[in-house]
Amino acid sequence: MSVARGLGQNGGHYYSNITQPVKIDLNFIVDSTNGNGLGIRSLKSNGYVRNVFMHTSATPGSNNGALNPNPAAGYALIQFNNNFNKYLGGFSGFVSPTTGGTSGSVTNHNVYIIASVGSTTLAQWQAKGLPAGITPAAGVSFVATATGSLGGSGTVIAAGVSGISSVEVVGDPNLSISNSSIAQNGGAYLLVQFLGQVVTMNSYTPAGTNSAPALTMNSYTPAGTNDASSPPIFTGTPAVLTGSVAAPTFTGTPATLTGTVSMAVTAPANGSVVGMSAFFDASSVTIDGL
Repeated sequence: MSVARGLGQNGGHYYSNITQPVKIDLNFIVDSTNGNGLGIRSLKSNGYVRNVFMHTSATPGSNNGALNPNPAAGYALIQFNNNFNKYLGGFSGFVSPTTGGTSGSVTNHNVYIIASVGSTTLAQWQAKGLPAGITPAAGVSFVATATGSLGGSGTVIAAGVSGISSVEVVGDPNLSISNSSIAQNGGAYLLVQFLGQVVTMNSYTPAGTNSAPALTMNSYTPAGTNDASSPPIFTGTPAVLTGSVAAPTFTGTPATLTGTVSMAVTAPANGSVVGMSAFFDASSVTIDGL
């Protein structure tokens, strides 16, 4: 009798014709104003990552023997602890930052992140939308199912936007993943850029002309008479001076407002959590031309 073990019934392993595939996972929080001068904080990985450097408005700092080169906003320089033979690919994802201030109340159907559990009870959190079976904790997100105060001292905050839609590797990574001296310099380097959408609008000029405003005045005739006194005395109703103004008339074809949507290097919003996975071949064996 066979017994299934682990994920995919193969003990948690996956199969590849790559001799020694390595998957490196990392995540960090973008923080360009942090005093550490690294442009990030809270770097976590499965042991292969030495440094991540991003743009900082503080004095560039050092970590693990390397100084942040302070790349332009929208780039990240990732340094590993090891060398590799080939870069095979990777993927990335983001956790949104928060936005605005904290609040002790919610609005039905809106999305919130718990900022502080406080004295708000589990029942009170669930009454406002926390799913059953989930323990309230700072960072947990939920959809409000009622409007009103949370009760207790707990607070929530709204979700922001990272501003990033994709990440690309810059240059040929296979040329920077074999450092000549790991002991002195650390291992492989990978440079990536963050991309966001940019909308550019063209100028708007109507293809035509406007006529000049036309002022038309009516005749002015007093409705009355002057007697023979000196000076004469007017008897009657003074006339009212009237007229009209014709609005300008546009002649021609109205212009069409046009623009373009493109991708551009964009700095992720501070507080965004960046998650990445990179795939390498750590062997020196070449298979199928890799």
